[in-house]
Amino acid sequence: MNGKIWTVALLFIALLWSCEKDTENISDVNSEYKSKTLVSATLVASYPKQQVELLLKAAETQLGGNLTLSNRNADGIKVYYVEYKSTYVNNEPVTLSGLVTVPDNPTRENKIISFQNGTISVHSGAPSKQLTHPEFLILQSLAGLGFAVVIPDYMGFGASEQLQHPYHHKELFQRTISDLLIATLDMEKTGDYKFKLNGELFLTGYSLGGWASLVTHHYLEQNPIDGLELLGSACGAGAYNLVDMRDYLVEQTNYIQPFYVPNMLISYMSAGDLSGDLSLYINEHYATKIPDLIDGKHSSSQVNAELTKNMQDLFTESFINDFYSDTKPEWIEIRNVLKQNSQPAWKNKKPIALFHGDADQHVPYLVTENIINDFRSIGVNENMVQLHTLIGEDHISGVMPMYVYVINNLLE
Repeated sequence: MNGKIWTVALLFIALLWSCEKDTENISDVNSEYKSKTLVSATLVASYPKQQVELLLKAAETQLGGNLTLSNRNADGIKVYYVEYKSTYVNNEPVTLSGLVTVPDNPTRENKIISFQNGTISVHSGAPSKQLTHPEFLILQSLAGLGFAVVIPDYMGFGASEQLQHPYHHKELFQRTISDLLIATLDMEKTGDYKFKLNGELFLTGYSLGGWASLVTHHYLEQNPIDGLELLGSACGAGAYNLVDMRDYLVEQTNYIQPFYVPNMLISYMSAGDLSGDLSLYINEHYATKIPDLIDGKHSSSQVNAELTKNMQDLFTESFINDFYSDTKPEWIEIRNVLKQNSQPAWKNKKPIALFHGDADQHVPYLVTENIINDFRSIGVNENMVQLHTLIGEDHISGVMPMYVYVINNLLE
């Protein structure tokens, strides 16, 4: 997150002392409607109109960028912890979780904003366990302006923390997000939760969330949800092409987030997509201890401390030099896995805005530049896919300029 947001953390938490906390659990839904994915929804917090206005004013002051959030006739909001049905590897049934925040106004019709957060490594970092996190508080407060704000925990977190997090696994992320959207529709249709939807959806996210939003945008265009119209998406600094990311990483000698790599490899192995041993890709000194580190208990900084920032020391010589071999099945396999979990350009039906800082060293600007060129090469113009270059911004500082732009456009 941008450093500015952390400066208001104490203000937000102070405001929480007077918020109304609820534990009402509505698990017996209206018998006239059979939910498709919704299991239960627990009201975990509510904020009156006056408090939402204070949150919006604080966000407006700190985010800047000509953002006007106050004086917009805000409603109070209700925050629900939602559990819902989805499927894991081999269509195994699984219960997932997330947050759904809605205005406390049963007459107002609301557009859904589905927010996909960035990489998290510890179970305690799940959105449903971070109600007082400044970023999530800002997003929740937007519900007071006429939005239903939906935030998935992702597989491997929240209700499903017994599972290995499928980091950058395209199909499982698409299921996770779309099934929560269906559960949100279920909540409205039961009539038990006293909010209305207008049938419109907007997707947004940054970093992992940017990739997740783009792959879900593509999925929903191919597999629309009945009763929900996708308006578009805003995606920031995502690793849309994982082969491009691999090519960038193998050249880095001082990469500050090396835990991204084993996190992804463990993900594909747990899903059964990679058959090779971890030591095929990661040098043995590091490969041996990685499974015990990618466990939902170690923070990214703890994992990074056990690895090396020199990717040429982390990766095996074969992974660096033989990756593009067409004669060795193990390299054909991992190339295919990375391609399958990337998002290629397509002739999209709904507009996409791609944001990326040109000083980003976590996920290089080149990744977004390449996919923009791919969209252009198949005839997609700027009206359908826009590039917003965040001049001088890196992976951390690019977050807030993107969201100032996105929020302003949503309010318009």
